[in-house]
Amino acid sequence: IPTQLGQLDQMKTEFYLSSNSLSSEIPTQLGQLDQMSSGFYLSSNLLSSTIPTQLGQLDQMKTEFYLSSNSLSSEIPTQLGQLDQMSSGFYLSSNLLSSTIPTQLGQ
Repeated sequence: IPTQLGQLDQMKTEFYLSSNSLSSEIPTQLGQLDQMSSGFYLSSNLLSSTIPTQLGQLDQMKTEFYLSSNSLSSEIPTQLGQLDQMSSGFYLSSNLLSSTIPTQLGQ
């Protein structure tokens, strides 16, 4: 995933890269898409490594945040608790995540 996609910082909805064979890490620069309010889809790929803490900067997200069905590992970043406007569609399922669910989610 090119880091330059983080420069699409005026994008408000529908960032789809789902159902491909993308096999890199999630670039930290995608946290710069901080105007996004719905439709952040990176599910059903081969993404590995950890979930970048910078994705917590997508704090305008209200619906449809999908990172499911990849090979993401480690812990769920507490910074995702900043997505406190989410009302539906927060998916991290079918990964290799460990530890507990941070209490910051759902506050």
